[in-house]
Parts: sequence; structure tokens; C-alpha cells
Amino acid sequence: MSEINKYPLEIGRIVHKVGTSEVYTRARSEAETLDLDERDRRRRAILLAATALKGEQGSGYLSAEGHAMNLTAHLTSFSESIRELRTLEESGARRKEKLPALYKVAEFNHAVKDMIDSNPSLTFSEVSKFILSMNQTINGRVSGGPRFEHEVTQRLVGMSHEIAVEQMLGYMPGVDYQEATVDDDVNGIDLFVSIDGSPMTPIDIKASSSTAQIKKRQAIENGYSASNIVWSHVDNKEFNGTFRIPNNLAEARSADLYNDLRRAVRAQHAPVTQLVQARA
Repeated sequence: MSEINKYPLEIGRIVHKVGTSEVYTRARSEAETLDLDERDRRRRAILLAATALKGEQGSGYLSAEGHAMNLTAHLTSFSESIRELRTLEESGARRKEKLPALYKVAEFNHAVKDMIDSNPSLTFSEVSKFILSMNQTINGRVSGGPRFEHEVTQRLVGMSHEIAVEQMLGYMPGVDYQEATVDDDVNGIDLFVSIDGSPMTPIDIKASSSTAQIKKRQAIENGYSASNIVWSHVDNKEFNGTFRIPNNLAEARSADLYNDLRRAVRAQHAPVTQLVQARA
């Protein structure tokens, strides 16, 4: 849960509070870290300090600064997890081997989305700059570069389309939805929708029609159902540098998205005999 308020993502302020905290100082000198190299000892201290400083206890809410701290904590492992996944995929590793890194990445994704949801005025460039700069501060230049920036951009683009879909859901009669958990994220689910009382149905949102078509084809080729893959019906340029679209645009696009979601729900819950007839 999050409280809504705007907080300028001042990297210097966050770095100072973490670096001068008692938790950070204590963690740096703990005997159990003596076998770690300087970089890993420092990252562990940042993780512990930022986690302690996010301040969620009791209320279940994070302040705007708390979200920045939470994201900082997840950045201590995000870039490393991305590199690990890339290496595992190139070596043809099984999904079970990828799961620890997949969970780290999913937790990072949720930390970013929670921060964006709680601060509606944040711009795409503000969040991107904070992530890239803070990652460099924590992990050094070696962890960044164009490839890392691309990874971050792709995730932020995906989040903006998820948020746009959530906006459009508000204009659809008879539709309820639930946000995905970290476990759902690991399994490629962005949200769940229910239409006219149907069971909650997993949906995988794509940022373009072409990407949706490619992912559907790949799913079918690999023996999986493609019925839950849906395009947001929004173009990147329509966000105007933010994570949300204008309300009038959300209302205008909601009808087309509704039709796609309805088809997705029907396909995933139709009786077997009905599916056979549809394919005949």
C-alpha cells in the first residue's frame, strides 16, 4: 500500500541518509562481512540501511521517500540479476535455474510500479534518471551502460501501458480487476480481470500490436495458449513523457480494449466443447 504524495527523487539526499545511517555503519563493520570484497560489503550495507529507512512498519504505507528507499534497496541486486538471466538464457538453462534471478527482477519491477502509483506526477525521465544514477552510485559504471539503460527503459514502458490499461478499466461496465503479485509477475501475468462476474482471468499486457502478435505466435509455437496476451491499444507517444494517458483518451480507447479482454476471458473459461467448435 502507498500514500500519495510527490517527492523529488533527489539522489544526493537518499545517498546521504543511507550512508550516514547507523544501520549502514554497523553493517559495514560486521564480522560476517569480512570475507566479502569491498563492493559486496558496501552493497549489503546499502540494502540493509535502505530497507530499514523505508519506514513501512505498522501502517502498511510507504511515504514518497520510503518508496525511493525501497527502490534503492532493490537496486543492490537488480543489475546483477539481469546479467545472470542473460547468461542463463544464452546457455539454455532451465526455468528452475532462472527462478531466483526472475524473482529479484520481479521484486524490482513491483518496487518501481509502487513508487509510480503513489506519485502520479512523476515523469518517465525522472524515474529513469533516478534508477540509472542510483544504480551507478551503488554498483559502479561497470553495471550500467546502454544495455542496462535499455532494460530499464523497456520495463518503464511496460509499466506505463499497464497503468494505461488500469485507467481504461475504470470506463468498462461490469469489469473488476486485481493487480498481479510478484509470483504472478514471474509467470508473465500483469493483472487479472473479471467481466460480468467471470472468474479472475490472468492477462499479459503488451505495449504494441506488433509485439502482441509476435508473443502470441511464439506462445502457440511453444505449445502454450496465447489467449491472455492483449495489446494496450495505446502508442508510446500518447503518454507525453508521463506514465498515464489523458482521461478522454482512456475513455475513447476503452471500448476496443474491452472487446479484447472479453475475448480473452471467454477463451480461457469456455467449455472444452465450445473451444472445439470454435476451432472447427
